[in-house]
Amino acid sequence: MVNRLWEQLFGIGIAETLEDMGTQGVAPTHKELLDHLAWKFMNDYKWSIKDLLKEIVMSATYRQKSEVSDELLHKDPNNRLYARGPRVRLSAEQIRDQALAISNVLSNKMLGKSVMPFQPAGIWKSPYSGEQWKQSEGEDQYRRAVYTYWKRTAPYPSMIGFDAAMRDVCLPRRIRTNTPLQALSTLNDFAYWDMAKHFAQRMNKMAGNDVKSQIQKGYQAMLYKPIAPGKLETLMGLYNTSLQSFSKGSSDVQEILGSKENADPKMAAMVVVANAMLNLDEWLNKS
Repeated sequence: MVNRLWEQLFGIGIAETLEDMGTQGVAPTHKELLDHLAWKFMNDYKWSIKDLLKEIVMSATYRQKSEVSDELLHKDPNNRLYARGPRVRLSAEQIRDQALAISNVLSNKMLGKSVMPFQPAGIWKSPYSGEQWKQSEGEDQYRRAVYTYWKRTAPYPSMIGFDAAMRDVCLPRRIRTNTPLQALSTLNDFAYWDMAKHFAQRMNKMAGNDVKSQIQKGYQAMLYKPIAPGKLETLMGLYNTSLQSFSKGSSDVQEILGSKENADPKMAAMVVVANAMLNLDEWLNKS
């Protein structure tokens, strides 16, 4: 249990093979530490997961910066010596949930039946039962990822792209990957465009009509730090390019905003910027 919790926080367990801590698995890199935490988990914390997690996240090891020098990267590319803080890509569920949260649409509703958020047509087909994917309405389409309806023969596509379990067989642990399909999902999936639209509206409320201030405050809200001048300049360039394109016609604006009314090219351009911000590497990774 300690090894699995450590893996959730650091991206890799003290013993890498979570599914096999026996003689056939990879040996722990810090066996004494694993034994020490296991003993405290049982005896001092009385099996309290919260107390154990608090112990780990408040440690100097976990609270280090994730920045790494070329020399250290060469010596320890996988950070098995813990000379720096963890830097790992978030899970499929975490990526969706935090995008919902920053867009101000995350539902706090607890318990209840599974929900069906947006999914492209033609993915879910049940020729024998005739069942269909019926998109949820209202706040149900914005519930946490754990409530998403899961069909083993046709799982939710954007989560599968980010290494979620298929659930047709037992999966002892997830292996993180980095593929172009992941970027294609968050950049093109309508669900993420919808979140980007709400995020753009939130930025507009926070900063009014000043585009630069909108981006600055949006970035601060996302990552709890000021945006770098170079990054701000790049996003401003994206906004201006998008605005110039959208000003030529209203059909693209309507497609972006999903409404024929109030087809504002400025808002559509900000939605494009918001979508780009939701795809920043530092947003998709814990560091």
